[in-house]
Parts: sequence; structure tokens; C-alpha cells
Amino acid sequence: MDDILRRRLMHALKDRRWTELDSQRAAEGIASIYLAEESEWRVWPTGNAARPDLFYVARRLNDVSVYDSLLEGRARDVANALNEVERPDADATGTP
Repeated sequence: MDDILRRRLMHALKDRRWTELDSQRAAEGIASIYLAEESEWRVWPTGNAARPDLFYVARRLNDVSVYDSLLEGRARDVANALNEVERPDADATGTP
């Protein structure tokens, strides 16, 4: 993930009422494992007996998660923000 896309993700999360620190932490973590592809991001329940209450964000079921959360709403925020910043018509500057 390049710096512009990371900044756009941070702004998209802040637009969803995330704090500066939370949006920065999420974007930094996502940037370290992000791979650009054509498919959309989705939220998946883990289905893991050890952590049945966890939701993860990935493009496909059983893909590597870019973000995990106990709160489905937070995971949905991340998935929606990633889909938003990857749209071809998204602002290319990284500023809100």
C-alpha cells in the first residue's frame, strides 16, 4: 500500500468517526499486508472455535485478514473504507 492510499484510508476511517490514533493504527497494520486486487473487501466471521466472536476483513473467505475486530461494525468500517479508497474515481491526493 502506498502512502497516498494509506492516508486516504485513514481519512475514510476518520469520516466514520474513528479517532486519529485508531485510524492511523488500522491503516499502518493494513498497509503492512495489503495486496491490490480487483475483488471487494468483505467481513467474515472467524468460525474459529478458539475465537468465535472475532470478525476479519479479507477479500475472500479464508484469505489472510488485513484487520480483525471483536466488533462487526468496526470490521465493516474497514471493509467499506478499503472499497471506497480503491474505487477508480476516488480522490488521488490522500486528503479529505
